[in-house]
Parts: sequence; C-alpha cells; structure tokens
Amino acid sequence: MRISTLQMQTRAVASMLDRQSELSQTQQQLATGKRILVPSDDVLGSTQILALNKVVETHVQFSENSNVVEERLVQEESSLAQSINVLQRAKEVAIQSQSSILTVADRANLAFEIRELLAESITIANSVDSNGEFIFAGFNVDTAPILATEVPAGSGLFDYTYTGDLGQRNVQIGQTRFIPVGDPGQGVFMDIPESGGGTQNIFETLEQFAIALETGAPSANIAADLDFALEQLSGFRSQVGSRLNAIDSHRELNNDIIFQGQKTLSSIEDLDFAEAVSRLNIQLVALEASQQSFIRIQNLSLFNFL
Repeated sequence: MRISTLQMQTRAVASMLDRQSELSQTQQQLATGKRILVPSDDVLGSTQILALNKVVETHVQFSENSNVVEERLVQEESSLAQSINVLQRAKEVAIQSQSSILTVADRANLAFEIRELLAESITIANSVDSNGEFIFAGFNVDTAPILATEVPAGSGLFDYTYTGDLGQRNVQIGQTRFIPVGDPGQGVFMDIPESGGGTQNIFETLEQFAIALETGAPSANIAADLDFALEQLSGFRSQVGSRLNAIDSHRELNNDIIFQGQKTLSSIEDLDFAEAVSRLNIQLVALEASQQSFIRIQNLSLFNFL
C-alpha cells in the first residue's frame, strides 16, 4: 500500500490537533479545578452531579428557611415574655390591692399603674417583626391585630377587638418538616378563660381591674383571672420554645446532608491536580514530538535525494 506525502501530512496534522485538544482540555481542568467540564467527559458522573447539586441546593434553602423562621419565633417569644411580665406585675398589684390599709389615693395610684400595663399589653400584642409585619395578626400581617375603640365616645370604656385572622403560616425546614410561624392573637390574647365562666380577653381583664380600683371595689377574682391569662400565654410561649428546639435539631440534620452532599460532589467532580499536572507534562511532550514529526515529514520528498 502506497502512502502519499499528502496523506502523511494530513495524518500528522490530525495527530497534532488531537494532542492540542487533549492539552487544551487538561489546561481547562487545571484552570477550573474540575475533572468534568462537559457531560460527555463522564455521563454517569454528570448525572450524579446534577442529582447531588439539587439535594444540596434544596437543603441550603431549608437552612435559610430555618434562619428566617427562627428570627420570627425569637421575636414572638420575646413579645410573649414581655406580656407575661406585664401580667405578673398586674397580679402583684391585685394581691396588694386586697390590703385593707390602702387609702383612696393608694388605689388611684394602683389603678394608674394598671392602665399603663394595659397600654403596654396592647402595644406588645401589636408587635411587628423585622419586616414590619404584625406578629399576632395571622395572615393579615399588614393590620394591627388589636383595636381598642371607646364605646360610647368619651365614656372611658373600650371595646377590644381582634382584627386579624386565624391563619398560621407553615414554613418548610426539611424534606417532610414544617414549622408553624406566628400564633394568631385571637387564641393568645382574646379567648382567655375567666373565673366566672366563659372567656374574656386580657385587655378587658386589666381595664375592669383598673375601674374596680378607681371605684374602690376591687374584685377578689382578679388574681384568678390573671392566672388564667398567664397560663394561656405561658402555654403559647412553651410551644414557641418547642419550635425553636425543633429548628436547632433539624438545622444539624440539614447541615449534615449539605456536608455529605458537598463531600460526594467533590469526590466526583474535583480534579486530582497531581495527576493532571503529570498528564499535562506528558501531553506537552507528545505535542512537541508530533510537531517535530510534522516538520520532518514536510521535508520528505523524492527530489531531496536527486
């Protein structure tokens, strides 16, 4: 079989191009630190990488959700703690008000303090989070949940209504784990059992206590009513604490999954630099040999020997 000069040159050029392509790929691998540059480099590995990236991204999002939920719950827990402190002080006043040595002026001073505690309670119930959303308004986060309306006007008596709704957001922090965020104020502040039966909101309880002090007829049941309110708030605070604990536990799980996913990704797609550098040197030698061969082939001609 005869091989023409053109065929030899064509084969030499093809060989040089192959060596250059291999060298270029190795250089790109070293520049990126990645073994797989395109799916065709490793079809199975590329499929695994796509699946692992999805897992990692999903759990990173779960971790970010956990941080958002935790911040909101910490703010709710703080508001509930403040409300409990207000009611505990009101209960101390209730016990103090039963003393027979109190003067009219003493009771008036206590009534003034209770009205201040009432105002503080409303402010706490209308607390907002870092995004300016009302914590205890359910889904109706743009409207203050507790509205105090003087009825009739000028009477000094107020009607306290809940203007939020009963919605409660559930945020996903794990593959099958959702955490409730925010407790509607209807259950927290409004539907409080009272000693006489039925329910009464915290604000009415405090207002009636202030009126009783102002009129000199404090009720012996006020301490019991405040205990009901304290129990209600403490129950919600415990629930919030449980959710925060659940977030901490699930955050560790998410972090473990993210770590293991990234570790596996690294084993599949990361480049072995020592091997790549060694391969690069070999490819450089091969390319140089191919180039030298081409030069010599170009000079091969029968006329050179005539």
